[in-house]
Amino acid sequence: MSTPVPQLSPRPVVRVVVVNFDGGDVTRRCIDSLLATNYPADRLEIVVVDNASVDGFNWVLREEYPQVRLIQSDTNEGFARGCNLAMRDLEGVDHVALINNDAIVDPDWLEPLLVPMVDPTVGAVVPKLLLNVWAHAVLLHTDRLHRLPDDRLVGARVDRVEIDGVDRTDWVRFDERFWPDDDDERGHWSKGVASVWWPATEGSRDVRLTLRAATDVTVDVGTPLDPQAHRIGTEPTVVSCTTAQRVRIVNSAGGGLFKGWFGGDRGFLEPDLGQYDEPAEVFAWCGGAVLLRTAYLLDVGLFDPTFFLYYEDFDLSWRGRSSGWTYRYEPTSVVFHEHAYSSKAGSSFFRFWVDRNRRLTLVKNAPAAVAARACAGAFKECGSDLARHTYHQARRLRPPSPDATREIVKPVVSLVGGLPSALRERRRLARRRTVSHADIARWTITK
Repeated sequence: MSTPVPQLSPRPVVRVVVVNFDGGDVTRRCIDSLLATNYPADRLEIVVVDNASVDGFNWVLREEYPQVRLIQSDTNEGFARGCNLAMRDLEGVDHVALINNDAIVDPDWLEPLLVPMVDPTVGAVVPKLLLNVWAHAVLLHTDRLHRLPDDRLVGARVDRVEIDGVDRTDWVRFDERFWPDDDDERGHWSKGVASVWWPATEGSRDVRLTLRAATDVTVDVGTPLDPQAHRIGTEPTVVSCTTAQRVRIVNSAGGGLFKGWFGGDRGFLEPDLGQYDEPAEVFAWCGGAVLLRTAYLLDVGLFDPTFFLYYEDFDLSWRGRSSGWTYRYEPTSVVFHEHAYSSKAGSSFFRFWVDRNRRLTLVKNAPAAVAARACAGAFKECGSDLARHTYHQARRLRPPSPDATREIVKPVVSLVGGLPSALRERRRLARRRTVSHADIARWTITK
């Protein structure tokens, strides 16, 4: 349990920023939870930045929430620029909290985040961010891993998931400790401890998993409270269990630098079983819910306005890390989140911005060789996709589709357009850097 925040007089002033785009009742739910925060109302400022919504919620905001400050943008500025609009003038503000409009805060979410801020080197503190869903989960834990020909280390392979006698393989969620099988998209290879989960219903559910492995292994399969050991090999083996326990699912336990220089969330899609119940220093913070020190923002700067959304938080985290700032994860603060409510995870829109901004983040912050490979990879993927499309069209005796061609080259065009700004930033950040690339690389973790 965290030590209560000292009763400073006056208490720190916290500005909470919520970016809204046609959020309607989702945004209303977020605001209602923020207004229920256990913190002096005169020290808590709630600001909603509206990105040119057309659903009429602004009128509701003015009529029903006069205590909430509204900033209206005539265009959809995205998350990065939207937040920047609310952070341009921070005079008199000690900390800025960013909360996604599809999040719901626990009434006691704020106090624990203020505790680590007594350390002046801490630039940001993040809560335990959980998906706003109760779930049933089945865990798999193999006793040893096997190396595939492509050098991946894997444990057991899930071929099929049945729930109450119905094939649900394409419906359940596999956490990020699985490798999708390249030869069979329905198959998933586990990497040690992994989980399969789905939204919970009342009562128990009978689950049948069809498993196999690259060699003979022992795998513990079952609910978090009752895993059972099974011996499996190269032939499919059906393993049964019953689940009634409901668990929460982790969205983020702080940000990490993952192998391959990817940014991501610690614990993403894992059942919350206490594995992230200890405070920790983390490499980065997640913009879905975070408390930022104003002095940190004044020193490092705001979000890159060219990023629109995704990776803007990882880029700003990395910039701060390179300048000596640190970040903390505080699990006693809890926020619930609808992941990718506005942009829909996995959509082409989602993939476009994630891929583009990841590469530009590397151009700005990573070692030169890593940045060069990231850019070269974009051109290589574009060339491969164009060749594949041209080949398939030729087999149909048709010319390449202009619309498809535009979609294929769009990521590279956008990347090239962002390079001049990113390279200028790289030179500026290099002059400010106090932490070496080697020290940054030591934060790399593997899922």
